[in-house]
Amino acid sequence: MTSMQNIFWQVGHPLLKTKAIQKSCQKYLSSSQVSVALRPFYFAVHPDLFQQHPQERDTNEDSLKQLNGYIETLMHSKPVRPAKVKFFLRKQQSADQQFRAVSISLAQRDIRGAVQSILSSCALSTQYVDNLVTKNVSSKHKISVKDEKWDANLWEDTFRTVENTPPREETLSDWVKRYSKDAQERSKACQPIRDEISRLQEELCKKLHLKDLVWACGWGTSHFRGCLQSFQSLVTHHPEEMEILAGKTVIFGSESGVSLQGHVVLNSGEVRHNWLDVIRNLLHYEIPLKRVPALEKALSRSICEIKVAQRLFRPELLAEAYESHLRMLTTSMGDYRARHQFPNEWPENMSNFHLVVEGEAGPLMLSPSGQFITPSSCPISLLVSFITANLGEARSRLDHYVADVRQEKALISECMQTFGLLSLDKDDNVTPSECSQCCRQLLKQIDYLRPVLQNGRIRITHYYSLLSDGEMCIPWNAK
Repeated sequence: MTSMQNIFWQVGHPLLKTKAIQKSCQKYLSSSQVSVALRPFYFAVHPDLFQQHPQERDTNEDSLKQLNGYIETLMHSKPVRPAKVKFFLRKQQSADQQFRAVSISLAQRDIRGAVQSILSSCALSTQYVDNLVTKNVSSKHKISVKDEKWDANLWEDTFRTVENTPPREETLSDWVKRYSKDAQERSKACQPIRDEISRLQEELCKKLHLKDLVWACGWGTSHFRGCLQSFQSLVTHHPEEMEILAGKTVIFGSESGVSLQGHVVLNSGEVRHNWLDVIRNLLHYEIPLKRVPALEKALSRSICEIKVAQRLFRPELLAEAYESHLRMLTTSMGDYRARHQFPNEWPENMSNFHLVVEGEAGPLMLSPSGQFITPSSCPISLLVSFITANLGEARSRLDHYVADVRQEKALISECMQTFGLLSLDKDDNVTPSECSQCCRQLLKQIDYLRPVLQNGRIRITHYYSLLSDGEMCIPWNAK
């Protein structure tokens, strides 16, 4: 980036920023975005859904391996060889035929086009991918302090099996009363599945001496059971390879590898063969984890001892990718410090502030909890200017965060007891203050809601939804 371009970035020149973002967003998707976009596809073709149909199961397993390799190649910007794969798709509402055959062409040379092609071939919505570009280009070219927001209309179509979405003007009490009976019926029908999940978790943890076996994926209860059954089968056929998991936590998530906490993460959308590869190469995946502390310390020293942390509202971060992000930003910071000094407005010691380093396509922003979040590719001059402009706001948000968390826990406990709920959870991107606001709104309507929420399950999100297992999703800012 030239000096003139750098000036344009700092002052928010719209033409330069829009062109740059268009160029990066037209073809590039992060691994998490690809995973989210393809969830409906994986849910329709996963081999574990075809246990009673060996031929279709084997076809999908072989095709899924080839498709995953194709996606991996595109994610690393390497040339691909065009090919065609065949899948059998599960049909949700069909009494006479349980699946249909679909041929998918693997000929796209960019990841965004590939994801759109895969979804379109299966008659699945591409709205999530389409809106990523529109949203980024039209409204996010200007860098400023902003909270993380959730696009309800976008995610309702791709993230979960969403049903019975109400009009936006409908109130919380009206929606809960309308769907509470249906939620109870679904919850009761799903109880055998939950019981089987608990049994499988207990058996696998005991057999493998695991610390825990966790579900950290947006898919439903039935898919969690399917993953546990597949994992149990893997353990049965490869007992020796599983010994390395003793004393560890295994997480079913959206990626595969080892997290910064040392947990083994297995992609719930992949086949057992891929899980086995991760477990067999676990020692290799753990190597970056050992280097991370030194890299964080080096980056911290180069920025006045600022605390290098992880984002508070996000899934587990894989160590291998995080190591690469740290190296990139640390190198850029070293080059900057060789020629420049930090502004006089900065305190000599920045240990009371938090810096989060994310992928090249990540945002430059101040999180609701007061953390500075930066992409690893961000120009250092821009990062320094952003930190300087938002030191006061960051300090204020950090001070309030501890109190917000304490208040959130108290209000969740009060709601659980008051309404007799079986569970009250929230999505990762719902902040403590937002969760507290929703709990207060529920408690204001005790007399009206208590009879219909008894033994219910609630998840605080950014949208209304009644899930297939009876869990009621309500927006944190519901009226």
